[in-house]
Amino acid sequence: MTPEIRPPDHGEPAVRSPELLRLVQAARSAPAPVLKVSSDAIFAGFQARRRDRRRLWAGAGLAVAAAVALVWARPSFMSSKTGALEPVATNSSEAAHVAAPALAAAVRVVAEEGPPAGVRGEWQVELGDGRYDVTVAAHAGPELLRVETAGGTVEIAQGRVVIVVAGTRTETELRTGVATWIAPDGARTPLAVAPAEDDAPDPKASPSDLARQADALLAAGRRDAAIRVLDFLVTAHPDSPPARAALLDLARLLKAASRTDEARCAYALYLERYPGKEQLADEVEGALGRLGPGPACTGLRPR
Repeated sequence: MTPEIRPPDHGEPAVRSPELLRLVQAARSAPAPVLKVSSDAIFAGFQARRRDRRRLWAGAGLAVAAAVALVWARPSFMSSKTGALEPVATNSSEAAHVAAPALAAAVRVVAEEGPPAGVRGEWQVELGDGRYDVTVAAHAGPELLRVETAGGTVEIAQGRVVIVVAGTRTETELRTGVATWIAPDGARTPLAVAPAEDDAPDPKASPSDLARQADALLAAGRRDAAIRVLDFLVTAHPDSPPARAALLDLARLLKAASRTDEARCAYALYLERYPGKEQLADEVEGALGRLGPGPACTGLRPR
């Protein structure tokens, strides 16, 4: 069944229920409510809300600025190299302690008198006025210890050197090993091992006695002392029969002690004194060639 829908007739009331009609009439007779929100009030509210937003953004900006200022005020958390936040030392003494260089394990410097040595690197120290006992143990690498003073530099390959510094005057005493004195103008002078009282060769001893003394010292493991005795033998008794063998022994010992320039001079002196194949000249020339070029010699001493 289809409901019949028709438009209302003109003048036909829209409300037919008596109860609903009474409500409509009561609403029509009631006074209109007073509007409490004016256009001025709406504009004032808009302005207040706008001010609140400005305060919010200003507060956020101040917070960001404070955070940035805090970071810059605490450099201990900022790496100067990368700019990344990372902890680094802020205490100057702690930073100096961490960055302070240390001597190589083979090096020992004892200040017997005066201030401690200034360590500039693993293989470099600086000495003030005083007396110092410096030792460089044998090591595998080619490193040389540079001991700098106001009067010059001592370069130590290995061994023990006693150094006394007084202003611009520096005195060195090579007890054992190999060391070189470097003057302020760059001139280099190999240091000779200072003889101990019981190692000094006897000037009155015969060449044969000196040769036997050198053999005994070498057998006792005192190579530096044996070198000193052989040096005296070939210098004081150049024409004696033991001098030829002593000169060869001296050259070999100097080479073994890494005193290459002195070994080169000893071999050259042998060729000068004993030319000819019957005197092992070929073998000596080969040994001399293997040492490579070096400074000119005056006798046993490199210039």
